[in-house]
Amino acid sequence: MSGSRGFLIAIEGVDAVGKKTQTSALAFWLRSRGRTVETISFPDYGTAIGGEIREFLMGRSSYPPEVRHILFAANRWEEKERLEAALSKAEVVLVNRYTASNYAYGVANGLRVEWLMNLEAGLPEPDLVVVLDAPTSDLRQRRARDKDEYEKDASLQERTRAAYLRLAGDLHWRVVDASGGVDATRRALADAVSESLKKHGRTV
Repeated sequence: MSGSRGFLIAIEGVDAVGKKTQTSALAFWLRSRGRTVETISFPDYGTAIGGEIREFLMGRSSYPPEVRHILFAANRWEEKERLEAALSKAEVVLVNRYTASNYAYGVANGLRVEWLMNLEAGLPEPDLVVVLDAPTSDLRQRRARDKDEYEKDASLQERTRAAYLRLAGDLHWRVVDASGGVDATRRALADAVSESLKKHGRTV
């Protein structure tokens, strides 16, 4: 695979759509084809700001939407060096949630996408953003317990799904149908990634 910097792929979508499962499956598939892969997940709750994000998601603290989304962005800035290091040594870097999450959830919370984008400006740009999409009504039982404040809010999840799909059209993100089960989604995601890599002159 050619290219001086690792290929950065963001796996996106509403809560419980299968991002963690599909990120792991995609990493396994790429490694099976001889590619070096690093995976990163946001929010990173192990940092100081990540710990504060966990507090408000668990309902133990309260902030207005602007502050919440500043913290989500700041969590990525905390990890910028780690992300750049991964891109310097791996052929593909997979991120389970990245800047697009802040845009979609922020828009769903009534914030302007331009303002949200400014919070993330200067972070490594993803080469491919994939939105895993499924009706939110089908996802509510996937995580029946231990839901955080965002996961509990069915209206927020529906608004966020709509924001993801609208932004995907505006920003040329790739939408993958995630309603057909784990294996079907895995195949569709691998096809989308393979197509994008070839388009960028990288073989897989």
